[in-house]
Order: sequence, then structure tokens, then C-alpha cells
Amino acid sequence: MNTDEKNRYFQELAHNLQHEGFTVKPETEDGLLPVDLDGQRLCQITETSGVRYWKEDVASDSRQEALDRVTAITKSTAEYMRQMETAPQLTASGLTGDYRLLADFNNVVLAGHPTRYGVQFVTWERVRERTALHQGHYHGPDIGLESYTAAKRDFAARSGLVPRSALFTPEQMTEIYRCIHETLDGNCPITEERQKCLESTAEQIEHSVPDLDERVALSNGKELEYADALFAESNGMQFGI
Repeated sequence: MNTDEKNRYFQELAHNLQHEGFTVKPETEDGLLPVDLDGQRLCQITETSGVRYWKEDVASDSRQEALDRVTAITKSTAEYMRQMETAPQLTASGLTGDYRLLADFNNVVLAGHPTRYGVQFVTWERVRERTALHQGHYHGPDIGLESYTAAKRDFAARSGLVPRSALFTPEQMTEIYRCIHETLDGNCPITEERQKCLESTAEQIEHSVPDLDERVALSNGKELEYADALFAESNGMQFGI
């Protein structure tokens, strides 16, 4: 990786980490990218996507979970930035700008478009004997790493690589996650095998939906509002303005 490639990678990684609430400091003299959380040192990232840390900085469960999240973001960002550096330019009638062809299957393409705010991902259908593009679906870059995750999911479904019925939306996974924890936290007895299966499924969803906590809180809030409305209605209560 040359200097320009490293700078582009670190810039993109900083964008994704900051979107998740981490603080990214300037690159050190040793070529490492320092990452802080809540004003305290968490780890340092190498240009090869390695994550270095001190044990005392991840002593609590919450700090360890934060380190795991940084590691996941680092690996995924490195994955698509390596592709961006080697992918050919996407050419089509009427298309202008820097678009890299990341995937092409069944007349559907996945492209990456570098911007000053991070990489934007787009899926298109090829039309007119593959000379033009149609119906672009744009992902990010304002939502951080979720742009890449959503674009891959969109490409897999549009191209037929994966049946749409086999893919769950973030909203669906949020409700599945809530149902899992309602079962795990409930009083009904469950077998050890089922408990392990539910716990592993919940963990998988946690890694698949970056803003899961916010989605769960929003879903819980709406349900509480609905319950309050039902209670008020059943008791004949009326609220004036």
C-alpha cells in the first residue's frame, strides 16, 4: 500500500468510525491511526487493518465491545477500499464522474463512487445491450459503513444472487432481536440448546445492524405509546389540547 492509498484508507476509516461515535486522532509518526472513546485511548489501527491496544484500555465489557466494533469496522472498510483501488472504471452512456465497478452479475452492477464525505455505493441495471444504466439505488455516504452493507444486500437481491425472500430488512431484524430477548428474559423454561441458538442469533443481528440500539429504542418507544393509548381508551380517558 503506497502513501496515497493509505491516506485514502485512513480517511475513509475515520469517517466510518466517527459515524459510530469514536474519536479519531491524527496519524502518529509511526503511521498508526489512534482511536479514542469517551475521551480515553482505545486502540491504534495499522495501514494493513491491524488493531493494536493495551489491555488496561479494554478492561471492562463495554470497552471490549467497543474494541470489537472498531475491529469489525476496520476490516469491512479495508475490504471495500482494497476493491476501490483495483476496480476498473465503470463506463456507460451518460455516466460522468469517478465510478469504480465493484461487481457485475446478471446485468446488475455495484459501483463505488469516492466523495469528500466518504464512498457512495450505487447499484444499477444495465440496459440497451449493456451500454447504459437504469434505476440507480444510492447508498450513503452519510450513514457510514451501513452504506456498504446495504449496497451489498441490494446488489445480491437485484442481481438474483440471493432470493429477496432470504434477506431480512434492518426493521425486520430489529423486531426479531426484540422477540429473542423477550423469550430469553421471560419466565418460560427453554432448553439449553434453544437458549444457545437464540443467543447466537441475537449476536449475529448485533453485528449485522450497526444502529440496532437506536432501532430497538425507537420500536420500544412506539409500543409504549401504543399501550398508553390503548389504556387511555379502555378507561374512557380523553386528552385535551
